Amino acid sequence: MAKIKQPNTKRTPATRGGAPSQFSHSRIVVHRKVASESLRQLLRAPGTSGLVVVVIAVAMMLPALLLLLTSNLQANMGSVEKAAQITAYFYLAVPDDKALEVSERLQSMAEVADVDYVSASDALTEFSQASGLGATLQSLAQNPLPSALIITPARSSPDTANTIEQSLATFEEVEFVQLDYLWLQRLEALLSLVNQLGGLLLVLVAIGLIVIIGNAIRVGVESKREEIRIIKQFGGADSFIARPFLYTGLYLGAAGGLLACILLLLVLSSLGPAVAEVASLYDSDFQLIGLSVLENLLLITAAAGLGWVSAFTSVLRKIATISA
Repeated sequence: MAKIKQPNTKRTPATRGGAPSQFSHSRIVVHRKVASESLRQLLRAPGTSGLVVVVIAVAMMLPALLLLLTSNLQANMGSVEKAAQITAYFYLAVPDDKALEVSERLQSMAEVADVDYVSASDALTEFSQASGLGATLQSLAQNPLPSALIITPARSSPDTANTIEQSLATFEEVEFVQLDYLWLQRLEALLSLVNQLGGLLLVLVAIGLIVIIGNAIRVGVESKREEIRIIKQFGGADSFIARPFLYTGLYLGAAGGLLACILLLLVLSSLGPAVAEVASLYDSDFQLIGLSVLENLLLITAAAGLGWVSAFTSVLRKIATISA
C-alpha cells in the first residue's frame, strides 16, 4: 500500500517573520491615514481651529516669557554686577600716598577683585567736564572734592560686600562708604519671587489648557455621536474611536507651541532696544537672549504632549457615555 505523503506544516523563518512585519506595516498605514484625516478635519474649520491654537499660544507664551526674562537676568547677572561697586571717600586732608596705601591693603583681600583710585584732582576734572562748571570750580581756592576708591567685589554676594564695608570702616582715612550693592541684593530677591510666580503660572496654564483643549475635543466627539454609536454597534473599540481625536489634540498643541515660539521671538525683538537703553544707564552690556533651537523644540513638544493628554483624558470619558 502506497504511503500518503503528509504535507509539511513546519513554518519557515520567513513565514514566522512575515506576519508580524505585515501587521506592523498595516498599523503604520492605519495611523498614517487617521493622522492625515484628522489634519484635514482641522483645516476644514480654520476659524475654530485657529482660535484654539491662538489661545494655546498665548497661554503658553506668558509663563514662558516670564521664566525667560528671569533666566536672562540671572544669566547676565555678571554684566550687571559690574555696576555693583563700593565707593570709599577719604577725608579732604588725606594725602595721595596714604590713600594709595589703603588701596594696596584692600587689593590684598580675597574678597576684592579690583580697586581703582580716583585722586581729588581727577575727581574735580571729571566733575567739571560733566557739569559744565569748569570755570567756576577752577576759581575756588580749595578743591572741595575728596579722593576716593572704587572697589569691585570678587564675588556677587551681599556677604562679600558687607565684609569689604566692615574692613573699610577700620581705616581712619575713610570718611564715608557708599555701598552700591544693595539694589542688586533686592534684584536677586525679586528674581527669586518672579521665578516662583512663573512656576505657579505654568501649572495654572497647564490646567487651563487641559480644560480648553478637552472642551474642544468633547465638542468634536459630540458632533460625531451617531457615527461613534454605529462604530460601536459593529464592535469598534473605544481606542479605535478615540484615535483621530488624539491626533487632533496633538496637532492643536503642537501648532499652539509653534505659534508661542514665534510670539516669544517677536516680543523679545521688540523689547531688545528698550532693554539695551536701560542697561546702558547702569553701565552694563546686558542683552536679551531668546530660546535656543532645542528649547523651542522642547516647548513645541511640551505643548503637543499637553494637547495629547488633554484629548486622552476627555475623549475616553465622553466616548464611554455613548451607548451602542
